[in-house]
Amino acid sequence: MNSSGKSRHSLAKFAVFAALVFLFAVIVFLVLRRETLIDDEFIAPVITIKPAFGSLEKTLRITGHVETGRLITVVPRTGGTLIMLGVRAGDYVTEGQILAIVDSAPYELTFTQAQSAYMTASSTFEMISELYQSQGVSRQNYEEARMAFDVARAQYELAQLNMDYTRIRSPMNATVLMRHGTEGGLVAAGTPLVTLGDLGDLRIKAAIPEIHYRFFADNWRTMPVRLQAPALGETSFNLRPLSLAPYVSAENRSFVVEYEIPRGAASGLRPGMFVNVIFILDKRDDVYYLPFKALTAGNRLWYVGEAGKAQPMELTMEFSNNDYFQIPAEFHDRTFILEGQHFINAGQRVNILSEAQALSQ
Repeated sequence: MNSSGKSRHSLAKFAVFAALVFLFAVIVFLVLRRETLIDDEFIAPVITIKPAFGSLEKTLRITGHVETGRLITVVPRTGGTLIMLGVRAGDYVTEGQILAIVDSAPYELTFTQAQSAYMTASSTFEMISELYQSQGVSRQNYEEARMAFDVARAQYELAQLNMDYTRIRSPMNATVLMRHGTEGGLVAAGTPLVTLGDLGDLRIKAAIPEIHYRFFADNWRTMPVRLQAPALGETSFNLRPLSLAPYVSAENRSFVVEYEIPRGAASGLRPGMFVNVIFILDKRDDVYYLPFKALTAGNRLWYVGEAGKAQPMELTMEFSNNDYFQIPAEFHDRTFILEGQHFINAGQRVNILSEAQALSQ
């Protein structure tokens, strides 16, 4: 082999050796870079949650105001000077108790006149009747005397009623809710004096959207209903059904249901208080559930799997309300991701910052 052939052979060996050295260097670089990437892997911060266990309710919440079953505004039947108004707001009164007195002097005079006319007419009619029986007077005279007697008796009884009406009495056992009149002022017949309410008969009327009418028509008597009054804190009341309106209002497309509030007054509830009425449309007992906040698009849940890595799962919704959804019992021991799940990938390691507590229903 000549010198030029040897030179070409040596160059080829060198080229092969150089290629092997370059390939080795690339492999070493990639290995080292992979180790660096692993060391610099991003661990996503998340907040987790464990499923809650208990009852899950599907509810309809309606706001309203407490009312009394019996609410009466007491008014005088005769006008005059109000000389006494003996009750104030908050007083308890009994049926027949005198609440107010109108000056009776004018009515006493009218009564005296009517009484005198009645006694005269009564005596005259008695005398004419005896004469008529003995045919001493004509039938016309008898009828005229009887008519005069009837008129005098009616005027006498009316004057007596007006005398009685000057004393305004309570029509029922109740509490004075409002006092309207003032002693010494002139009042006309029908002028409000006091408003009475029966605090032992508190009620709530709720206007329900018409879309629920068929369901309420079938279930309103047996449906559990609770009432919560923000003014009383956590106090709640179970309601007793009274009536369901047989029609839907054309003005607001709703119907009215009425419920009684047992022992509401004894617990501090008063007419006019703002309240929330909660209708239990459906209920599941002894189930596991999570807040909707844990879901991502497509009913997907994320949980923390082995080695602290995030894993997705698709959920078929069985039962839910506005805030929570039921999960199968076999997943009750999993740790689900509540916050941070929108920015992770399957198999990505996570850093649990804290564990939230699921609110009980």
